[in-house]
Amino acid sequence: MVLKLQDDMETDISIMEIQNEMSVREIMSKDIFDIDVTASVLDVARKMAENDTGSIIVSEDGDSIGIITEHDIITKTVIRNVLPAEMTAREIMSTPIIATKPAANIIKAAEMMVKSNIRRLAVMESDQIVGMVTDRDIIAIAPGLNTILEGLIELHHENNVHQEPELERGICQRCGAFVDSLTNVNELMLCEDCKEEEGYYD
Repeated sequence: MVLKLQDDMETDISIMEIQNEMSVREIMSKDIFDIDVTASVLDVARKMAENDTGSIIVSEDGDSIGIITEHDIITKTVIRNVLPAEMTAREIMSTPIIATKPAANIIKAAEMMVKSNIRRLAVMESDQIVGMVTDRDIIAIAPGLNTILEGLIELHHENNVHQEPELERGICQRCGAFVDSLTNVNELMLCEDCKEEEGYYD
């Protein structure tokens, strides 16, 4: 199934079509990176930076046993004022790895992410991780799924400390439009039009 995207990132695919036909396999990233469980958090951060990835799989004796995200590094080392070189991947990884199958539909994957309070979902086939799907991947192809994705959007803005409050692409939580720039106004991510209606000015 191939999406025909317009310049404004909107799609003419209905929610029913996405639910019935579109699988995780079609939007997942196949660029998976791993690191040994004994590696230092400093080495983890370096490998993530080298590969421009927001997460990395932790392995032990060839088996995938956990996952580390940027959020793990920040909350479990930086905020605690612990040197990354003095902690290992095992100490900060999240386990078990929450995963879905490549054939799972997009809506089910989104529901799993919301229920598990995560922004990344591993994709597993035959006991091997073959991909990764994120909240951004889902939002990019299904801007109309406001109800299901609202929790993902809120989680994304709360956890991603690197993002600026403006110039964030996503779904306006007031009018439901998919736009290139959102602003946090009274705990809501709003487009420019809705921001002005709220009486907010820069």
